[in-house]
Amino acid sequence: MTQQLQSYLGYSYPAQLAELVKKVWPKDRLAKLPQEHHLRKLFDIAYHASLLRDEDRQVTFRLMFEDPGQLPPDEGPPSGLMPLHLDRPRPFNEQEIRRLSMAALFFRSMIGVCRSLHHDLQIWGMVVSGTRWLSSLAGGRYYGAPEPDSLVIHSLGPGRLTIHLGRNRVATLAGGRIESRAFDLFDSKWLQGVFSQVRASFLEEAFGEVTDAKYVPVDVDFVRMMTYNIVLRTLSVVRNGRHGGTLVIIDPDDEAVLRSPAASLRFKYLIGDCPARRRYARMLTQAIIRLSKLASHHRRPNAGWTEYQTLMDTELSDLDEALFDFAHFLADLMAVDGALVVTQALDLVGFGAELRFEAIGMKSVRHALDLEGEIWANEPLDNVGTRHRAVYRFCRGYPRCLAIVVSQDGSVQFVRNHNGAVTYWNQLSW
Repeated sequence: MTQQLQSYLGYSYPAQLAELVKKVWPKDRLAKLPQEHHLRKLFDIAYHASLLRDEDRQVTFRLMFEDPGQLPPDEGPPSGLMPLHLDRPRPFNEQEIRRLSMAALFFRSMIGVCRSLHHDLQIWGMVVSGTRWLSSLAGGRYYGAPEPDSLVIHSLGPGRLTIHLGRNRVATLAGGRIESRAFDLFDSKWLQGVFSQVRASFLEEAFGEVTDAKYVPVDVDFVRMMTYNIVLRTLSVVRNGRHGGTLVIIDPDDEAVLRSPAASLRFKYLIGDCPARRRYARMLTQAIIRLSKLASHHRRPNAGWTEYQTLMDTELSDLDEALFDFAHFLADLMAVDGALVVTQALDLVGFGAELRFEAIGMKSVRHALDLEGEIWANEPLDNVGTRHRAVYRFCRGYPRCLAIVVSQDGSVQFVRNHNGAVTYWNQLSW
């Protein structure tokens, strides 16, 4: 269940964030939770550092609270973490973070913080992680260096902190609100149900093309994970571009209706009937067949997402690169004013689409506070901008569609007509 805490003024700050983190921190990892006064100082300094600029650049950073002696001394990217010690500790304050953030770039390194001999906090150096952690977080095939069970703070904008235990997100402070998100929407039953029929058809199509008698069945969950990763990659690129965008995923049976001139969609650019429209389906089919053959060659009893990530193969690597490029292409289409519309199989329908459903009488939407949308709060429609209102109304009119809205500030909403009411979920990232 989502927990929300607010100060009496209606806004939350580092002190409230510290209280929330203490409440939701895993009980079996309490030894890795800093002492309360250190926790408050970590968040307070990080919060104020996030408000700074260095010349014309927004200060962004990752902080790791960890004793440098606990990190392997002679490893490094892409498969390990490289601790880089300064000749002497530096004071832990916002100005030191500002200066070091120019060298410890958010996507490649973390600033290392630990307790000093005098029981204060100090900066001992940097932890170079490389970029594979980002690839896996944003939908990549390869995992980066395994992060220890340490408290890690991410900051990508003013007053915006995301707290992790290793790679597991614990809580977020953004826009004066704190939220705990211990769930991932792609694990929800309702979202898996959206793509269930398409997943089965992909496998049927792939193994209909297999001519070699020796193959290993591929788990249906592999198709889910691949689509999940393509969507994650696309959203990551849009978020990093800071331009926002809307992705509308429709049921294939609704495509003919929504393509018609009388539909509640006005496409500025409608995709014609060409092979490129189904490029994702072809690449996914190739990946399924290749993965099956590799698993058979390595005498694996089955094949799934783990095998896709661990089996070394040039053809799979080339396919992964092509899928990565496809995700970037989807992000490019989302940059055009209007919505990108695709089917559940990620077939391209059109982009620059205007959502025009009126939904007369609709005055509020549900903000889901749990994974399955069973706990929610009503929010007035007038509290959001034009882009979000158009999406909410469209989902009211077409209950089988799923919409994802990326705001310019990097926040991501999943919107669905759920249990008879338009509902949105906040999907947080780093």
